[in-house]
Amino acid sequence: MKDREYMRSAIAGAIGALRRGDEDYALVLFGRLAGSAGLPVRQGVLELADANVTMLRTLTGHRPDDDLVFTIDDDTTLESGSIDEAEPAQRSTARILLALANGYPDDANLHLDIVAAAPDRNATGQVFAYMMGWTLELLDICESSGHPVPGWLRPVLAGH
Repeated sequence: MKDREYMRSAIAGAIGALRRGDEDYALVLFGRLAGSAGLPVRQGVLELADANVTMLRTLTGHRPDDDLVFTIDDDTTLESGSIDEAEPAQRSTARILLALANGYPDDANLHLDIVAAAPDRNATGQVFAYMMGWTLELLDICESSGHPVPGWLRPVLAGH
């Protein structure tokens, strides 16, 4: 349990640093997280994905037994694209999020296994970065609309 609390604290600290524009400190915290025995980046991806699902459900009013649908939108056009048109790390991140949102944690872990086996050794870090970016966006939306966020991420909003 202490490992999970440490990981959540490091992730929340990094998110807070990014929100303040302190990328250097965020990288220090990411380095600590990545270098911690027993605290793989993989678990951090799952923690963030779970928090994102919670925020998405809160924002949309979806219940846990409702399916969530996800589209990729690069903000350059008004058209949303298929998840299959996204670059690999973004596609994997979306699939992990969708698997958890729709009650398939084994599928989320399978997607993380696929990412870990990718020839690009940075693939898991890229997925983590995408998930972190989506967390930042969801936190901002929740904050501006007065919706609650998962308890372990509340300090991020307090420091903003």
